[in-house]
Amino acid sequence: MEFRKLISFGKTSFIISLPKSWVLKNKLKKGDLIAVEEDKGHLVLHPEADPTGKQLERAELNISKLGLMTSRYLHALYKKGIDELDISFDDPKLIEHVQNALGKEVVGYEIIDQRQNKCIIKNITGGLEGFGQILRRMFLMLISMADESLDALNKKELERMRNIALLEESNNRFTTSCRRILNKKGYEKGKIGPLYYIIEDAENIADQYKYLCNYFYDRKDKNLKLSKDMLDSYKEVNDMLRAFYELFYKFDSSKIVKIGDARKKLVNKFMNIIETSSNKTERVVAHNLLIISQKIFCLTGPFLVNAL
Repeated sequence: MEFRKLISFGKTSFIISLPKSWVLKNKLKKGDLIAVEEDKGHLVLHPEADPTGKQLERAELNISKLGLMTSRYLHALYKKGIDELDISFDDPKLIEHVQNALGKEVVGYEIIDQRQNKCIIKNITGGLEGFGQILRRMFLMLISMADESLDALNKKELERMRNIALLEESNNRFTTSCRRILNKKGYEKGKIGPLYYIIEDAENIADQYKYLCNYFYDRKDKNLKLSKDMLDSYKEVNDMLRAFYELFYKFDSSKIVKIGDARKKLVNKFMNIIETSSNKTERVVAHNLLIISQKIFCLTGPFLVNAL
C-alpha cells in the first residue's frame, strides 16, 4: 500500500496526486475527467465512462503516411467502437484528410482539440441507442434508392439521378452507426457476425445503385435506349431487395425460395446481355444489376444463421 499526502485546496476541497503508472495505464492526460465514487467509506476512482457505465475506449493513430486512406482508418476505428482518438501527423496540411473523413459517415465524431501536428477526436453523442430504428432506416433508404432510380429511368428524368445518388451517403451513415453499435454493445437477438455481414453488404449494394445513378446523370442522354425487358429486370432486382427486407423482419420460407429463383434467372439473363448485346448502356446496367442481385442473394445465408 502506498500513502500520499493530502493537500488543502481552497476552503472546501482537498487534492491528492495520482500515481503516474495508473495515469499512463489508462491513457489519461491533462483535462480528462475522472469519476469519483464513495463506497462504504472508500473513494473509488476510475476514468470517465460513457452513459452506459463502460469505460471510454481510446486509441492513437499516426496518419503521416496514410494519404487518402486516412478515411478508411478513421471509419474502421469508429466502427470498432473507439470513443477518443489521438491523431498525429508530420504535415499540418494532413488535417484536411481528417476533416474530410469526418464529414460523411462518422456520426458523433468531432475534433475537440487541434494543434500543429496533432488533433484529438471524440465521440460527443453519448450513449448508443436506437439500433433497431437505425437498421430499419438503412433498409428503407436502400429501397428508396432502388425504386427512385428505376422511376427516373422509366420517365427519363436523368437530372434526378444526382440527388438519388447522394442518398448513398445517408445510407453510409446508417450502416456505419449500426456497425459501431454492434461492436460496442453486441446483439441480443443473435450472433453479431452474420448481422455485421448483412449491414456491410447493404452498404455495398447502395454503392452499386450509386454507380448506376452517376452513370446516367453524367451522360444526361435523353435518347438513352433501355429495352422494356431490361427495365423489367431492373424491377425484378428491386423486388428481390424488398423481399429480403420483408423477410428480415418476418420470416417466410417462400421469400427465400423467391429470392433464389429470381437470382438464378437474372444472373443468366445479365450474363447473356453482357456477352452478346450491342447496346453499351444495357451492358453497363446488366453488369451492375448482376452484382446487386448476387449480393442480395448472398444476404440470405447470414440471415438464416440468426433466423433458424
